[in-house]
Amino acid sequence: MSMKVSILIRQSYPLNRQLDASAGELVLKKIEGMGVEVKTRYSPDGIITEKDQDGIDTFKGFKKGDEVVDSDMVVFAIGIKPRDDLAVSSGIKTAEGGGIEVGDDLQSSADGVFAIGECASWRGNVSSPNFLR
Repeated sequence: MSMKVSILIRQSYPLNRQLDASAGELVLKKIEGMGVEVKTRYSPDGIITEKDQDGIDTFKGFKKGDEVVDSDMVVFAIGIKPRDDLAVSSGIKTAEGGGIEVGDDLQSSADGVFAIGECASWRGNVSSPNFLR
């Protein structure tokens, strides 16, 4: 039995934080060459389900506006959203796109408070804990 697999990516190519555009395009072509549908610069509005013979909702695809894409499995590669609620409620400065704003020393706007990892926004970027390589 063959499955239709789709990958949804908000950016223009996969692994955009780890790879430059040329390398990202190579990865994209390799994934597509394996028969996986890749939608770049894409954020779905919702998923589509149908009830199976037992009355259980099963995934059938996703949609964006009027576009419906049938799929048996979807991987959402849509990034992260930093959890900065505590910082916001404490009056610590956060970035417009989310994340605790930090400098090169990882210091936040609050004296003695530092942040690193997916909750931190360093030079306008939110990333994983190894972003300071």
